[in-house]
Amino acid sequence: MIDIIIPVYNTPLDDLERCLNSILNQSFKDYNVYIIDDGSNDYTKEYLDNYIKDKQNFVVKHITNSGVSNARNTGIDLSSSKYIAFVDSDDTLEENFLEESYSLAFNNNLDVIIGGYNEIKNDKIIKTRLSLPGLHIYEGKTIDNFLEKLLTSKTNENNKELGDCPTGRIYTRLFKRESIDNLRFNTNVHVSEDTLFMIDYTYQTDRIGIINKVWYNYYQNDYSVSNATNKEEMISNVNSFICEIEKRMNIESNENLKKAYLLRIEKANNYINQMKNTNN
Repeated sequence: MIDIIIPVYNTPLDDLERCLNSILNQSFKDYNVYIIDDGSNDYTKEYLDNYIKDKQNFVVKHITNSGVSNARNTGIDLSSSKYIAFVDSDDTLEENFLEESYSLAFNNNLDVIIGGYNEIKNDKIIKTRLSLPGLHIYEGKTIDNFLEKLLTSKTNENNKELGDCPTGRIYTRLFKRESIDNLRFNTNVHVSEDTLFMIDYTYQTDRIGIINKVWYNYYQNDYSVSNATNKEEMISNVNSFICEIEKRMNIESNENLKKAYLLRIEKANNYINQMKNTNN
């Protein structure tokens, strides 16, 4: 019924086990797990192979290291269930995530249902991101209002119910597999690749649901890719992201969305300038 895709690259085993156990603890049991090992060290590979030995619905696919986007694409290609969820290998799911998200997606005929998450650092919740109370559905022309928030990170009168909902992430949500269709992650973009995926996904989806439930725990870790990347490489990555955003802006006919794209580009350029002006 649900396929869960987890890219793994040398994740510390305690964090990896925490992630995998949070899936085992789900109240909803009709799922498969596709662990995409993106060229990890032998220690991690051995751990994964041993972990799934007694778990028929867990699959490990070892591939040559080529980045998180390719790993997620591999998982999508392997999946065959009606719904898909993405989980990062150092994060965890709340035990009711699959049950509640499936019920909401199925009963409301949603292409995707999006919940909120806790941001955790040093075992403490430092932030919770949620929409306003209730179930909010975007369809037809109102999907543009969702996309505007995704691009600008700001709400307005047309989408204020989104609150602090994480619109540009790919976790905290359950996708209908057929709504993803042939869309894949851009393997040439190495920063905000999930945002780019969600932008493209929003253009091809018909019905988006937002619910103010915490379903995911996002852990801030010093070993994460974003923290480990050097400044020059990060600037290059952000510029690649800007180029992709400009392509989409240039073919957008909605003037409000064009302005939203410009704001996203401005935000990215400000980030580059901050990086250039710091020694960190």
